[in-house]
Amino acid sequence: MTSTKERPLFATNAQPSGRHGDLPYRSCDKLLSEGELRFYRQGLRPAIGKRYVIAPKVRLTDVITVHAEAWGAASGRKIRQRHVDFALATRRDLSIVAVVELDDASHLDPARRVKDDYLGDALHAAGVPLVRFPVYQRYDPERIRRIIDRVLRDWRSAR
Repeated sequence: MTSTKERPLFATNAQPSGRHGDLPYRSCDKLLSEGELRFYRQGLRPAIGKRYVIAPKVRLTDVITVHAEAWGAASGRKIRQRHVDFALATRRDLSIVAVVELDDASHLDPARRVKDDYLGDALHAAGVPLVRFPVYQRYDPERIRRIIDRVLRDWRSAR
């Protein structure tokens, strides 16, 4: 009879391991900025309802990828350190449906526009629709739903 180490049923980090000394990290407290949270609560969540799962702050590399040898090239480096505001996925198996970005005034900056264009082109190349919405004080969920539905319908008919 061989002995095997059993894994605990659950684990916690209530006590540090002691292997790494004092680390300089602190909690960011919230996943979303106030503007992103307002868009999520007032616009996106009511617009999507139960049709899709809404995942906030998703790493871009969880949405799109490149061949293994391209990770060290520009195409890999340009997606490695980025995230998208929201990813929509099917409820059944969490297949990616679309990416939703919320654009505040910083997206008017020419350097930021270049990055936004690259994101759009990268998602397009990977076959993932992108929908961008401007930041507002109030959102109309019905309008957001119609826009997302139109983008997805047009995307499917173009493919």
